[in-house]
This record gives sequence, structure tokens and C-alpha cells, in this order.
Amino acid sequence: MLDIIGIGSTFVDYFFDADNKILNKYNLRPEDDFLFSEKNISPIDIFENLSLLSKSPGGISVNTIVVLGALGVNVSYCGVIGKDKDGNYFFNNLKRVDKHHLIKSGTMGRCACLLSHNRRYRTFLSQVNPRDNDFFKNVDYNYLNNSKVIHVSSFLLNPEKNLKNLNKIFKKIKNPLISFSPSIAYVNLGLKAILPLLEKTHVIFLNEQEIKKLINKNPKDASKYLLTYGVKIVACTMGAKGVLITSGKEQFFSPSPKVKKVIDTTGAGDAFAAGFLYGLIKNKSLKWSAKFANKIASKSVSDFGLNWLRNINVKD
Repeated sequence: MLDIIGIGSTFVDYFFDADNKILNKYNLRPEDDFLFSEKNISPIDIFENLSLLSKSPGGISVNTIVVLGALGVNVSYCGVIGKDKDGNYFFNNLKRVDKHHLIKSGTMGRCACLLSHNRRYRTFLSQVNPRDNDFFKNVDYNYLNNSKVIHVSSFLLNPEKNLKNLNKIFKKIKNPLISFSPSIAYVNLGLKAILPLLEKTHVIFLNEQEIKKLINKNPKDASKYLLTYGVKIVACTMGAKGVLITSGKEQFFSPSPKVKKVIDTTGAGDAFAAGFLYGLIKNKSLKWSAKFANKIASKSVSDFGLNWLRNINVKD
């Protein structure tokens, strides 16, 4: 039996330095997260005109699953990757992850990660694989149900439609616990839209901005409110400050360790999710899991994307 299976949109993340002049040119702000099409920005303007810092396999659930693999967890990924150069790059650089259920179709999704303010803030512009929804055509439920946890992130090609597709999947998941990172894409659709998914969600990962937008309450009250819809554990990440953990039995804040040098914070929340899920499948307490997850997240900011895993023993 697999420990954890990840599903969601896949990308190759491209990292660029960006100053306020560049952000203002495209009417963007730090921490914005849009599709290129939503802002009427040509991908060529970004990918061919800005200086590339680095690149890495990406996607919310992808980042989490790769870190879990580095921790020695038995993991797999189900999703769609492109039949092109970027798709080959993604496949070849997805380490310590079972890749047999990846579907090769279309053009690989790309995400431009614009790093600003000494690289402490990110702005995301994404180009989704036009065949991303091929994942939903032939879902292997026997495979999904033969795992302990399924970690789900957003499918960005027509998010509203895909919430309905995900709801069908959630209903057919019998034994595994469901871990959910909805991202701003699903949060923007509103609480009512994701309610059917919350009923079967064991743990949900949201950042401070997302939970405020979703519930319109402060993080403590919003987290408790989410429990009333069936969620068992709410993890609200608060950047460099730490994380607020809420369950039916307790609510506590776990501070992050101080980091001397930050290269890139992209994927820090996803790395946190990996550390937290590691604790859960190892039957650790929520406090242990949160502390360990903060430690993993603090390591992840030492390089671009998933590249930090090349130089750091994640278990140390």
C-alpha cells in the first residue's frame, strides 16, 4: 500500500527576479496569483524578456509529494504532464516519486515565479496544460483507494468545473484520508463552492490570506468555523511567523525557526504540508507535526523551488 498519492495540476516553475517597475508594467502586485490569460499578458513577454534565475518541477501537490519522497515516504503522483521538452524535464526531475500514473498529453504547464522585494515575495503567472483535464477521463479508483492519504491540490483549467469533478472523486474515496490544499484558485470561487469537498477533508492547508478571504474572519475564528463543515484539522500558515493549527480538541500556534538567508519562499507552504503529513502518517501529535513541518518549510527557502533538496539532508 502506498503512503500518500498526490493529484493536481503540474507545472515547470521558472524563477525570475522582478522589481516594482516590472510588476507595475503588468499591473501586478506581490503575492498575486493569476493565469496569463486572466491578465492578458503574453507568456513570451515574461519567458523571453526576463532573466531566468532557475527552474524546477512545480505545482502545489507536486511540491508536497516530492518533499515527502525525500523524507522516505512511499509516494506517487497522478496528473497530466506535457509531451514536450518541459514535460520531459518535469518527468526526469521528479525524484523519489512513483510516476507510473502520470499521463503524457498536451503542452506542459508553465509557471513564471516573479520574485520581488529581496525575493521575499512571489507573483505567479501560470500557463496551464490545455489537456490538464485528461486526468478526469479515466480515474483509477482502485489505485487511489490503495493508499493511506490522498493529497489534493487545484486543477487550474476551468477551476469551477473541476471542483465538480473533484467532488465526484472525493465521494469515491473510501479508505484514504483526504488532505486538501485548495489554493487561491478554489478560494476565489467562494466557500459555498468548496463545501462538498470540505465534508470529506481530513486536513486542509490554507495560508493567512486565503483563509481570511474564504471565511471573512480572523484566522482563529475562521479555522474553528471550518471545523463545523466536517474538516478535522485546519493548518493556517502565516509565512515566516509560523502556523496556526486547529482541531476539535485544540488550537495552538507553532512558531517558525528563524532563517538567516532567504533565497526563495515559493513552495514553503507546500513543504510545510509535507512535514505535517509526515507527522500524521507516523502517528505523531499535532504539536510534533507542526514543529517538524515548520523545520522543513524553513529549509525549503534556501534555494529556488525544489532545488533545495539537492543540497540538504531533509531528515537532519
